[in-house]
Amino acid sequence: MYALKYGTVPIVRATGGLDDTIFSYDDKTKKGNGFKFSNYGTVAFLGAIRQALDLYTDSDAWKGLIAGNMKEDFSWDRSARSYVELYCSVVKG
Repeated sequence: MYALKYGTVPIVRATGGLDDTIFSYDDKTKKGNGFKFSNYGTVAFLGAIRQALDLYTDSDAWKGLIAGNMKEDFSWDRSARSYVELYCSVVKG
């Protein structure tokens, strides 16, 4: 989350909280906030790095990815609102 806020594009292995937070960038839809790989090994890691480098060559797309990432909201305010909504829905039945 810090990487996103400070404009660093993450390359992560799909595990734990990283799998929940980072979404692989898709060239076609222009959606995603980083690059993710699943298999634990150098080949998969290198593949994710290559995807990032390919996007890096498209300056406008790269800057758009960074700008979008820096706007993401991981604050406690957002999380707290989500919990309140959840609790209210449970109470209402």
